[in-house]
Amino acid sequence: MCGIFCSISQNHKKDSIQISREWEACKNLVIARGPDRVTEKFENLTPIWFGHFVAAVLWMQGSDLCEQPTIDSAGNILLWNGDIFSGNLVNVVYHAHVQTVHAQDNACDTNVLLSALKSSLNVSSVFQEIQGPYSFVYFQKSTNLLYFGRDIVGRHSLLLKVNTDENTVILTSVASKEVNKIIEIPAIGIFVMNLDNSRVNLACYPWKEPDLHFTDIVESLETHLGVDIDIKKTILKSDTSTSLHLHPDIKDLDYLENSPYLGNPYKTLEYLLEDADILERVDRLSQLLCRAVEVRINKQPRFCKACIKLVPSKKDVACDHSKIGILFSGGLDSAILTLIADKYVSQYEPIDLINVAFEKSVNAGSKSKKSNEKESTDDQYDVPDRKTGKQTFLELSKICPKRKWNFVEVNISQAELQKYRSSRICNLLHPLCTILDESLGCAVWFASRAKGTISSSANIYESPCRLLLLGMGADELFGGYMRHRTILRHKGWDALTQELNFEIARISERNLGRDDRIVSDHGRQSRLPYLDENVIEYVQRLKPWERCYPTDKMPSGLGDKLLLRLVACKLGFRNTANFPKRAFQFGSRIANGKENARDISSRL
Repeated sequence: MCGIFCSISQNHKKDSIQISREWEACKNLVIARGPDRVTEKFENLTPIWFGHFVAAVLWMQGSDLCEQPTIDSAGNILLWNGDIFSGNLVNVVYHAHVQTVHAQDNACDTNVLLSALKSSLNVSSVFQEIQGPYSFVYFQKSTNLLYFGRDIVGRHSLLLKVNTDENTVILTSVASKEVNKIIEIPAIGIFVMNLDNSRVNLACYPWKEPDLHFTDIVESLETHLGVDIDIKKTILKSDTSTSLHLHPDIKDLDYLENSPYLGNPYKTLEYLLEDADILERVDRLSQLLCRAVEVRINKQPRFCKACIKLVPSKKDVACDHSKIGILFSGGLDSAILTLIADKYVSQYEPIDLINVAFEKSVNAGSKSKKSNEKESTDDQYDVPDRKTGKQTFLELSKICPKRKWNFVEVNISQAELQKYRSSRICNLLHPLCTILDESLGCAVWFASRAKGTISSSANIYESPCRLLLLGMGADELFGGYMRHRTILRHKGWDALTQELNFEIARISERNLGRDDRIVSDHGRQSRLPYLDENVIEYVQRLKPWERCYPTDKMPSGLGDKLLLRLVACKLGFRNTANFPKRAFQFGSRIANGKENARDISSRL
């Protein structure tokens, strides 16, 4: 994984000065993403255009660190911030098994990709074969075309600034607030700039057949950038099938409707698992999630943050420290990932479960000042996510008693929150600035910093892990939001089907790029098993009532994300399988429920 920066300008002195300012404004944020190696390249791309390429590498794949930017013998240049986990490119080049990618496949995916791009005239067809998160910049020397973009799910960040007056283009993983008029590149396709032209120009190869929503996004981009965007051939084959106008037969719902244990959520889950069709879906989803977690755990060097610094010295390094962390609210999504991760992490290594809580704001509590003074630290941070975290931790310890679990309590005071929100987090969120962005961004930043205490120990512990598993995407895929229940109640299954289709089609707009910028600031990488392409593809084929059943008979904690709850039950969870959904910003108590999440934050 990398922090990447690319500036394209014409060979004028004033442009060079301006570009230098932009790089200086982004520099420390980009470098924080890749502490293992930072390299700059200055290249004359054409007689007109000049390129400044920078990569800060976080070594996550290959037996040796792969320096970037990479330039091949033909003069092609690649900035790659991504992971190739599966797909045809992996199978062809790595010669790996079709169903899983093993850790002994030591090829650096940056070199694999550059080689594939060099041997193909059709750049978009190469990216079509990749399964995994990425953002990239690629200059193809033979055509003088500059390609850039994000994966179709939008899991990694890439920002864009165009100055048509000065004929400059900036592409960067992250930018400070000093860089104005910069935007997040929408994950709608692969963008191209033709450097044979003397003016800034853009084209786009859409991932999918353009629809009205795509057109709205492109028109908004054109207005903001001041550049017309030429729409090219669609990359992926169009899926003309539709799941609208599907209505469940009585037999589809009979087993769900007639459980004799509807008053007992856990008994209901056990009862449903006795149905052969339901059990088949649970087993299939479990298999796909296991593969997704396995490849995301195995594809990394076998060193923690401290031990990896010893590798260049050629010393024999045996690292048994924690290499995997999980953002752990104790809720359903993170609990499932934790139990699956136990299968693929060495039994001699601990796994860090990171649980964040925020001190009550001055005006939040109704208690008197005197009673607040008596309130212990434990009480101050006894937020809903801390309570469920401890409950699930106890359940987890019983299911996997041989594993050393580090339950890391991250307690953030109001003073510390204010300090880092104004000095660091505001820049990582940029150009986003709503109250919701602020709340979630701050919660994820402090959680992924992973600095706290282990259980009741007073000693400060900072996780040495370089990789974090996050549960993003589960609510969208499995019908976990309250709006899904509301839509079903008022409009029926047809409307819920349409809503779930929208959730998946527009999942790239769920601010995953923001979360990538936030987590990567600590020199760690986030990996999102629920958003594995194979998981998404399978879930998308399911009927809505096969994913969730948010009816009055199945209240919150049962009907929402029903399929995932069944997976949790089969894995061995009891109480955790029925915990109701709670938004991260409220569970960690960073958000003020009286504020409108969509309003612009005055604190950033």
